[in-house]
Amino acid sequence: MAEIFLSYRRRDSQSATGRLADDLEAHFGDERVFRDHEIAAGDDFVEAIRRSVESSTVVLVVVGPRWLAATDSAGRRRLDDPGDFVRLEIELALAARVAVVPVLVEGATMPQASELPPTLAAFARCQAVELSDKRWRFDVDTLIES
Repeated sequence: MAEIFLSYRRRDSQSATGRLADDLEAHFGDERVFRDHEIAAGDDFVEAIRRSVESSTVVLVVVGPRWLAATDSAGRRRLDDPGDFVRLEIELALAARVAVVPVLVEGATMPQASELPPTLAAFARCQAVELSDKRWRFDVDTLIES
């Protein structure tokens, strides 16, 4: 199983996550970095996520500018849905005491605990790192070192 789990919203930070994944894979190796597109056809998606999160050393939660406000097709905020995969990934990591690192991209800021479902309140206390386009290489190198 991979040791570095990448949690992200496709419509919010897919490009930044892909770029980060490429850099992490170049440094640590492909087999040590997990993204959801690596789940095999026919696998139980939720079970595959659970296994991957619980066996990880760190979960990097990529937070873009629309991460908190992302909505479903009915206009409901996705984080408020207990079945939301990003919510599930963070809840699983927090419960398993896996290190959770918010990775802020594209000018995003950390949400306040009051803006999150109660099960994610601890996420607001996790120390974040910022990856900016202007300092990408430096920021990623700093993240890799930590």
